[in-house]
Amino acid sequence: MFVGWRDILFAKGRFTLMGVTVALITLLLVMLTGLTGGLGSQNTEALEKMGADRFVFFPASSGGQASFADSAVTAAHANEWSATGATAVPIGFTTGKIEGEGASTLTLIAAPAGSDLLQRTAALVQGAAPADGQVALPEAVAKELGAEIGDTVTFSGADLTVSGVTADTFYSHTNSGWTTTATWQAITHQREVEGAAAAVGTVLAVTGGSDYAATADATGAQALTTREAFAALPAYRSENGSLVTMQGFLYGISALVIVSFLTVWTIQRTRDIAVMRALGASHRFLTLDALAQAAVILAAGAGLGALVGAGLGALAVNAVPFQLSALTVAGPAAGIWALGMAGALIALRRVARVDPMIALGGN
Repeated sequence: MFVGWRDILFAKGRFTLMGVTVALITLLLVMLTGLTGGLGSQNTEALEKMGADRFVFFPASSGGQASFADSAVTAAHANEWSATGATAVPIGFTTGKIEGEGASTLTLIAAPAGSDLLQRTAALVQGAAPADGQVALPEAVAKELGAEIGDTVTFSGADLTVSGVTADTFYSHTNSGWTTTATWQAITHQREVEGAAAAVGTVLAVTGGSDYAATADATGAQALTTREAFAALPAYRSENGSLVTMQGFLYGISALVIVSFLTVWTIQRTRDIAVMRALGASHRFLTLDALAQAAVILAAGAGLGALVGAGLGALAVNAVPFQLSALTVAGPAAGIWALGMAGALIALRRVARVDPMIALGGN
């Protein structure tokens, strides 16, 4: 990298500008990636922690798209899946206003009394799992309401006794509390009407079993993995799609910026490269030297952007949903560096085509 270092030292301002540009793009990507992860986690955290092998949906219309908004399962559905050797737990979801001394929005998740789903998903901080007519509140909501164990709170018009307090767990951007299936049925007015069985939940959380596809076909259901079930949350689909698209644009812009800079820089160095070619420098030497130069600038810029992004992310986690991890910081930096090097290969093709005759005054 003999020539590359001297170029960098000679044109400090130009290479500093390039490095700062790469750093800013990396910073934007680190922040956007962390925000995407944080918002995604607030949508899906409860589902991930349930540890189900499959979430089974029974859409309102046959062949309809799986959605938490219109799926409903009955006791017969749960029995059909349990008969295959799987453990099928009906889970109900409903979101509403909860009131005590204060008020908040809460998603109430329901499971049959005695189910271990609560313990698997949201650890009890104090108190006990809810019985019928009771609710286990997440810490943040309990604090907002000023509610303690034994107090009565009102959820969507129904009075419930606080049985315990759990760790905060989010579903569709809302903190989640827990109750029993019978209580959920009463709150959501689920009852048998004209021979139609009452719903006991929104979906089935299935663990064990094997041939999920065959059972789903036989029961008219849709069995999705946890990650596939994320798409059944309308907010997750639109939100995540928008943020990932923005990331894609930023990666594309970074590649274009780097290719443009290196192309212009190579054109400006054409005569210098021709002189070195005339003195016997090989294509390989010149190309590797230029690539090493690009690697240094990209590494410095991406590293600086990632460092600043990590610092800002550490502050952001206290104010907004932000996922700060090695992946959300190092991932964008590595992506920018790799894209930049790919762009450098494209831009530096001109190095191999420089004619040494230019250095000797040829045309």
